Amino acid sequence: MLNRFIIILSAFVLSLFVPFEMVEAQNNVFQKGVTAVKNFFKGNKNEKEKQDIVPDSVDTVVKKGRKSGRKPLNVDYTLEQLYELSLDENLSVPVLPDYEKSIIKPHQLVQAKKLVVAGLNVETMRNGEVVIATIQSDELFYPNDTVLKPNAGKQLRPFLQFLKVPDMYRMLLAMHSDDTGTSAYTDALTSKRVIAVLEWFIENSSNSDYIIPYAMGASEPLYLNNSIANRQLNRRLEIYLVPGKTMIDAASSGQLVD
Repeated sequence: MLNRFIIILSAFVLSLFVPFEMVEAQNNVFQKGVTAVKNFFKGNKNEKEKQDIVPDSVDTVVKKGRKSGRKPLNVDYTLEQLYELSLDENLSVPVLPDYEKSIIKPHQLVQAKKLVVAGLNVETMRNGEVVIATIQSDELFYPNDTVLKPNAGKQLRPFLQFLKVPDMYRMLLAMHSDDTGTSAYTDALTSKRVIAVLEWFIENSSNSDYIIPYAMGASEPLYLNNSIANRQLNRRLEIYLVPGKTMIDAASSGQLVD
């Protein structure tokens, strides 16, 4: 079993080093690669299916979050469709009706405060509808490494509470790097790191379907990469907690509890 997983993961990692230009032409392959990882840990696919869904030779994991010309509609997206949306698109949906919004915003504020108490750096967007938590990559990984530190779970464990009920939240993972190295290197680095975080959540939660990972490379620095301190701040994982359909339905029926 372990050998088969090594083969699957090796094929997935090797695919990271194909030229970035192939990504736009293969915009759904990242989803297949992530599905391969998820299905292995969940054990809900037979061996042939596990092998068939692993991509052969395309750059899978560099799913840039800001590249899309599509305008999301206020519709119920399937899980597969959510994976095909860019980060910006997934952050713009769902559009909350006024009544549900009035219930969800205070609820999200409570969740944000819980994360602050846990020692995380937290802010909100969409006027309080979406919670954003930022974890410095140095707290999760050793320099230039893609294997989680032994104590990385301390930073990630507070988010397990948001994965107890399917589609209560859409959890978006956006991994960023500084600009040290080529763009191909930083793209591959953030790709493998975000997959490592995804695997941790798969192994430690019962509902991981609505976790959507994005590898941002060095495309969105918070600060100029002109000092050691600034580069350290630019290396980060952003975790977005977006209301899911289950939360909206609970708010509509008056059953959303903190």
